[in-house]
Amino acid sequence: MFAMFALCLWSAPAKATLVAIPYEFVQNESTVLIEGEGPYRYYSIEGQFVLNVDFDVGIASFDQVNATLSGEITYWETAGSRPSRTNNLDVLFKLTELESVYVSDTKIDFYLDRNLPMFPDSNIRLSVTFMGDSLNMTGYFSAPVFDGASYTLNATAVPEPGTLLLLAFGGIMSRRRS
Repeated sequence: MFAMFALCLWSAPAKATLVAIPYEFVQNESTVLIEGEGPYRYYSIEGQFVLNVDFDVGIASFDQVNATLSGEITYWETAGSRPSRTNNLDVLFKLTELESVYVSDTKIDFYLDRNLPMFPDSNIRLSVTFMGDSLNMTGYFSAPVFDGASYTLNATAVPEPGTLLLLAFGGIMSRRRS
């Protein structure tokens, strides 16, 4: 993972803004809340992901998501489908399928249109806000069934250990190449 990141920095021109940073969820600050079916239930998140951002083009994506919840969650994939169970954050929030709709230096908004007109809240909305060296990730969607549950993501993530050092080293290398 670090080699891929270093390769992006080394092969990119000095002005390029392509960034691929591996992040790790802060477990005691990262949860998924399920409400609407019985009592509210919180599930903690553990794991990591890579956030890819190209500020010049204005696109972003998630990659290599390996994040699990503290328990299995029941969810509906589509209207009329049978409920499924997962503890995988990528399966639940479709992180690697989300499309970036807004990219700035401080915030990225993602969206996934499930194309279910009867259930517009089943579309997944997710925002990433950069806060110093960490990021805050918030997201929301509802099950595509009548009176279904809603799923709320609120998480903090920090760069994986060694990433900031690599970023600093890459910045020095790209300045020397220019």
